[in-house]
Amino acid sequence: MGWSWRGAALAAALAAWAAPASAQRVNDNTVATAEDAFGASIGTEKVGLYSASDVRGFSPVTAGNIRLEGLYVDRPATFTDRLVESNTVRVGLAAQNYLFPAPTGIVEYRLRRAGPDRIVSVLAGYGPMGGGRLEVDAQIPLAPNLSLAAGAAIFEHEYANGVDPLAVSYGLVARWKPAPGAEVIPFWSRIDDYDREAAPLYVTGSTGLPPRVSRRRYPGPVWPDQRNVSNNYGLLARGPSFLGVQVAAILFRSENQVRANYAEVFSEFGPDGTARLRINRDPSQGTDATSGELRASRTFTDGDLRHTVYASLRGRRREAAYGGGVATEFGRVSLLAPITVAQPAFTPRPGSTDRVDQWTGGVAYEGRWRGRGSLNLGLQRTDYRKRVARPGVARSETHDPTWLYNGALAVELRPDLAAYGSVTRGLEESGAAPDSAANRGEALPAILTDQWDAGVRWVVARDLRLVAGVFQVEKPYFSPDDANVFRELGQVRHRGVELSLTGQPAKGLTVVGGVVLMQPRVTGDPVDEGRIGRRPVGQARRVVTLSGTYALPPPGLSLTFAANHHGARTGDQANRVKVPARTLLDAGLRYRFEAAGTPALLRFQVTNLTNAFDWKVVSSGAYEVNQPRTFSLFLTMDF
Repeated sequence: MGWSWRGAALAAALAAWAAPASAQRVNDNTVATAEDAFGASIGTEKVGLYSASDVRGFSPVTAGNIRLEGLYVDRPATFTDRLVESNTVRVGLAAQNYLFPAPTGIVEYRLRRAGPDRIVSVLAGYGPMGGGRLEVDAQIPLAPNLSLAAGAAIFEHEYANGVDPLAVSYGLVARWKPAPGAEVIPFWSRIDDYDREAAPLYVTGSTGLPPRVSRRRYPGPVWPDQRNVSNNYGLLARGPSFLGVQVAAILFRSENQVRANYAEVFSEFGPDGTARLRINRDPSQGTDATSGELRASRTFTDGDLRHTVYASLRGRRREAAYGGGVATEFGRVSLLAPITVAQPAFTPRPGSTDRVDQWTGGVAYEGRWRGRGSLNLGLQRTDYRKRVARPGVARSETHDPTWLYNGALAVELRPDLAAYGSVTRGLEESGAAPDSAANRGEALPAILTDQWDAGVRWVVARDLRLVAGVFQVEKPYFSPDDANVFRELGQVRHRGVELSLTGQPAKGLTVVGGVVLMQPRVTGDPVDEGRIGRRPVGQARRVVTLSGTYALPPPGLSLTFAANHHGARTGDQANRVKVPARTLLDAGLRYRFEAAGTPALLRFQVTNLTNAFDWKVVSSGAYEVNQPRTFSLFLTMDF
């Protein structure tokens, strides 16, 4: 636990070093700052229809559609809030502002910033399910052109499935401005997870849903503890304009190390509260990636017309080690009492490795006509090469050079009304096989994806904005086959309508509301032959979200509320199991005040007010439980 003590000591030291200053984290309010309802996150606050792992039914992180300060990176390791201050999901019209947008949307991360004032922000809290947290973030001016953002945090998590790890995180971001228009930003972060029990998976195949289980009670033995380390670091630089050309570049390194890994699977449930237990133990594994982008642009202006030409070179190398695990069957165990099976001896088998090398060069054009609209065009040539080494099998290699393109048009019909449309083709990773599959952890091949969307944005009033659009995303479909091998089985198409309403419809009331009505479909020979169904696993046809704040009469006090609804989902690839629709309600209070001249924010939150039970579909026939009713209390102060 050495790292946890160091993290706590660093957090306490930063908290003690403080001076009066303007607010920093006290002003965090995702509802107030959200531009639309498609997804935004600041610290512990999240709103919107989508997230970094789910946009239009797919994962931008798995697809590699991550941008850090607008530049491309490949990130197998999780970001910590000590490094990034926010993330925003960009789809539709909002995605057109990004160079080479890709299907599945873009998730834009912003590094923590440091200004000219010395500020230390401290967040202390309890919840949402027991445990506590201490976060300290400081911005430190070192010189007129040099500043530092530093943070440390320690968390005692508890999850719905009873897993309760300890986590410690750190982050540093320096900003140096050597000349007007120039900026150099080195950054580093680390997350240490300790004592993370293996998350239990409940597997039923196509026989129905698992029996209802107790939440917040860990069903497995105490010894399958995991140990994870995540590192992200790099250097970002922007140069001043030289002969009208502006240059930006990033070099990024991301390391995800799993030093001990288990998978805990319960199946064949009985009416007496028993189930069969299988635990997989893997040797040390990891995924590392080095990536970056070099970008140059030149802008030409002619009255109300502005033309910008871009040239970009992106590259990445991702190396992964996986497999070599051993599965142990423990027979039938009771889910109603602590499981005390002994830890077996573990002799790992030879594992597998793969390496991806990808280079992408592209040119793009952006034209803007003031008061009329914009046009974006992009063409890329990507060279993708993957080498895979598996025990007892000859080394294999795939080489897929291909052309990618994107085009988008936005037209301002009136000062308050704009219409848009776009088409995009991308090449992306398809993730890894889930824990419930026979080839669990195996890296899956790269796939070509296509997307089109169109819609309108209407400024209903000064503080109220509506976005309405239609979209279609097509990709190869992966699911377990008859031998439980997770592989490509056909094509999947997500076609739908998405609506976003944000702003202040009444005095004191701020809302972020969204709706997605989607028609997900699977096609291919397995569907035609009746071996799998037409509905993709885990996809809801209807998602509705509404979050908001309402200012109460006492100054600084406001009510917070949220309602999140998802329609019924298919639980298995044969489409025989249906997970019912659910609506989850949250409520809370925010109180913004000053304590002895120090800005402070007190937040109380109750999630899942009705304590609704739900199953999360992990993969075909495999489930996890949802979060029960929880309480949390956070106090943030800016010194």
